[in-house]
Amino acid sequence: MFNRRQFLMTGTAAAAATVAMPAVLRAQSGPIRIGVITTLTGPGQLYGQYIKDGCELGAAAVNAAGGVNGQQIELVVRDDKNSPDGALAAFRELTGDGVKLFAQGTFTANILATLPLLAENDVTMAVVGASSLAITHQNFTRNMFRLGYSAPMCFGGYGYLMADKFPEVAKWSVLRTDVQALKDITDAFQNGAQKKAKEAGREVSFNEPILAPVNAPDFRNQISQVSNSGADGLFNCLQGADAISYYKQARSFELDKRFKLLCDSANELSIAKALGKNMLDSIWSWTAWYPQGAKDNPVSDALHKAFVALRNDQYPNWYVGVAHDCIQTLAQGYAKAKSTASADLIPAIEGLSFQGAVGTVAFRQEDHSFAGDLTYIRFGRSEKSESGWEVFETAGLPGADFLEPATPGRPLN
Repeated sequence: MFNRRQFLMTGTAAAAATVAMPAVLRAQSGPIRIGVITTLTGPGQLYGQYIKDGCELGAAAVNAAGGVNGQQIELVVRDDKNSPDGALAAFRELTGDGVKLFAQGTFTANILATLPLLAENDVTMAVVGASSLAITHQNFTRNMFRLGYSAPMCFGGYGYLMADKFPEVAKWSVLRTDVQALKDITDAFQNGAQKKAKEAGREVSFNEPILAPVNAPDFRNQISQVSNSGADGLFNCLQGADAISYYKQARSFELDKRFKLLCDSANELSIAKALGKNMLDSIWSWTAWYPQGAKDNPVSDALHKAFVALRNDQYPNWYVGVAHDCIQTLAQGYAKAKSTASADLIPAIEGLSFQGAVGTVAFRQEDHSFAGDLTYIRFGRSEKSESGWEVFETAGLPGADFLEPATPGRPLN
């Protein structure tokens, strides 16, 4: 197994707790432009705005510290309109204007549309958050670094943790949107749960997934199916606005009374903030960044403080932390390479290891995968809280223990 120590040794020694840039040697002319492509309209807008906020706060932190080699960062933000065609149009516009550094997220189809164009345009990209296996396997390009958690890592770990904590849950129902990236997630969750159960001499079964179309206005049929599935646990893999609509409708079906355990893929506290006093009793979710649980991380503390000042919201979505660290990755790579040419920048980023908001940021050289710590939170309705909900507990696992083998350029077998 590829453990955390081996992973971190692929980079340089961890930097000090604050994000440090090399000393300014001389003033450089012009800003460092970074193109940010994310979803700012349609159902994905909920997370696209968090990505935009995280990128902007990451750039602001670098600029407030004096920039990179005397240059300020300038973000050029474009909406992918929640489609591969929209992502391509934004990418071609920005590369046509000379932009060489990009952060893009979060929907897999939109990222896969631009990946084949990175090398020919001499572009280096940090991918924000997407978990699809294709990004670091069959569609891998050296011009891309994924600052996100692959499906086997975060959701394999998730299933493993739930099977460990809740041995009484022997049968699962699964609800997901009918897209391949979410199949990767539900498959990984199932594999992780069954692995742990087998280690403990138990069996865990999963019903065939109940599918829903993207942007469905009504999930009552799917909710009825899972309610009558006879399962003990329910794993939801709807995302964005679809997930919020689903949970609002699920409240009237009392799903929290029908199942021993409710698990959400990665919508985390966006659910609670949307439902408020109508929140379900208890839900688990994975998160890449939970600042209230971060210890001895001044980068996380500073980002959380900046986000609260920006949005008056104590509970930022995890995309804020990951997007912030994507900008820091590009900035630190540029500081080291002193060039936007991918031939210089790629090896510079491959050698990085620094303290980010989500923890130590370093990449496995073979496939540019990131293996951060895994965090899972349980939250739900609370009569004593003014918001109507609270976080009850957290649990963690080392991500490197669940990171799949590197197979750049070919599918994972």
